[in-house]
Parts: sequence; C-alpha cells; structure tokens
Amino acid sequence: MRKAMSHAFHDALQVTCSRHLQTNSDKKLDSPVGRRSDIRRTAHNALFGSDGLTSCDDVITSDEKVKHIRNNVLSNCPPAMSQYFESCLHSLLRDNVVAGRPGWTNNNSESVNHIIKQYTQWRPQQLPDLINKLRDLVRGQYTEADQALCSRGDLQLVPAYAKHRVTVDTWKSMSAAQRQKASDACFKQTVVVPLSTSTDGTVTVATTLDAGKKTHQRKRQRNERALKISKVARIDHRDSDSNSDFT
Repeated sequence: MRKAMSHAFHDALQVTCSRHLQTNSDKKLDSPVGRRSDIRRTAHNALFGSDGLTSCDDVITSDEKVKHIRNNVLSNCPPAMSQYFESCLHSLLRDNVVAGRPGWTNNNSESVNHIIKQYTQWRPQQLPDLINKLRDLVRGQYTEADQALCSRGDLQLVPAYAKHRVTVDTWKSMSAAQRQKASDACFKQTVVVPLSTSTDGTVTVATTLDAGKKTHQRKRQRNERALKISKVARIDHRDSDSNSDFT
C-alpha cells in the first residue's frame, strides 16, 4: 500500500503509526533479552519514551537523538534490533518528523474502522448500501458535534472552543441556517486562499505566494531577472552582522 501511494502521490509525505513500530521493536527484543531486562527497558525508553526519539518535533533534535541511540543504546542490543533500526525504524520515524507528525498513531482510523464493522455486522456490503451506511455514520457524528455545542451527549468542547457553547433554549429558538452558522464557527476550518481572476473574467485560479520567484530574490520578477552569488553573499554577511541570531 505504501508503494502504491508513493507511486500515485509523488509529493505526498507518508507517516507511519508509531504504536505499531513500538510493538515491532519490542518484539525484536523480547526473545533475545526478555521483556523485563534492563536492555529492553533502556531501548524502549530511548525510542518511544517521554523523552525518546518519538518526542522530537524537529529534524535537528531527532538526528542528535539518533546519534545518542547508536552510540549508547544499540551497542548493547542484539544485532537483529540494530539491523531493524538501521534498515526500517530510523527512516520511518524520521519521515514522521519531516511530515510534522512525530509520535503519530492511527488510533482514530482504527476506531472508525471498528465502528464501521460493527454497523455493518462484519458483513460485506454492496457499494450503494455501504455508501448509505457511511452517510448515516457521518450524520451521527454531526449530531454528536451539535450536542457538544449544547453541553449534551458524551462529548464536550475543549476549553479553547468553550466560547462557542450555546444553551439548549437558544438552540431551540435558532433557525436551521443559524444552527449551521454556529456549528461552522466552531468546527469548520476557515482557510483563506488568495485568488487571481483573468482579465476577461472567465478563469479564476488560486494564487501561489512567491510563485516564480528565484532563490534569494527580494524584488519583483519584472525588476530583477537574476541575482549574482556575490551579491547574495554580501547581503547575507550584512544581515549576519546586524543580527547575531541570523542563520
């Protein structure tokens, strides 16, 4: 599946469930050293502990942590564990950090998958029937979200969104459009995308920021065709003198 997705989506960043990687790593150590050994405990904490490799949220910190693990942890582990770390584990965990998802798990998707199986009673479904069942499940999720707005049901709003809470009496007096507006204000992500329309008004496309700009270019495209390397060096040197934290 990963190969198929990478073939179909060349620029997409793939993430891997760290919980499954943790299970695989523990199994690599259970048979050779035992589940209660200090070696297994040290390796587990270095990789998946609260201060382990999966806690790193940037590439620089992650690479430094990998150096520490190679020099101080893997040297005491069985060869099978070291080989698994170098051939598979390290690259997958680093991809998660690059994608901005360190320590990511697929618990949510596994939970929804279990709910779908329960709703269909673990039986294969014809495509139209499956679509209708999925639609019913999504409607149920919207209903639960609306109940959370009114402080009802099994879910509740986190403190950051408590300002969107309404009373039951207010919800009853609202029209369908007002209810939808209140729900969108709380749950809908608003992403403002700049648009550009052609002169004849027939085509509208999303405007990409800094589109067509050359590396180190600081002027408009029409005013600057290229930038010499020597000029870039002088600019960077000047900026570094004015700001000691410039990198």
